Amino acid sequence: MRLPKIIALVSVIVFGAALTRSCYSIEAHDPNASSPGFYLLLIGPIGVLYGIYEWLANPVLLAAWIFSFLGKNKIALLLGIAASALMAAFLFRHTIMASEAPTYAKVTGYAAGYWLWLTSAVLMIVGAAVGMLKS
Repeated sequence: MRLPKIIALVSVIVFGAALTRSCYSIEAHDPNASSPGFYLLLIGPIGVLYGIYEWLANPVLLAAWIFSFLGKNKIALLLGIAASALMAAFLFRHTIMASEAPTYAKVTGYAAGYWLWLTSAVLMIVGAAVGMLKS
């Protein structure tokens, strides 16, 4: 297996690890309120309907992985950059939908799941860039 594909595989593994961790905390009655990654992945499409477009980084990153494994590193690089930009945009979100009502809560911090999520996209960029340099 070539190095770009190995890096893409590590990206997939890091993404999987992000799904097992809390991603951010919100201001709520429960001081331990947090949002686990797998739950956010499943309900994310609902957020898109309310203008929370950062979730779209997930299908963009999936497409980047697919193109990377197909050897289309230029497309994978562009998609990895787009996914990273969408993920980084979440750092500028001050409130997030906290229920399906919808009610909103203040984002008070970012946890390991968020940083692993972002790292998975950055790894995809690195892998695709290495692939472009090798070709």
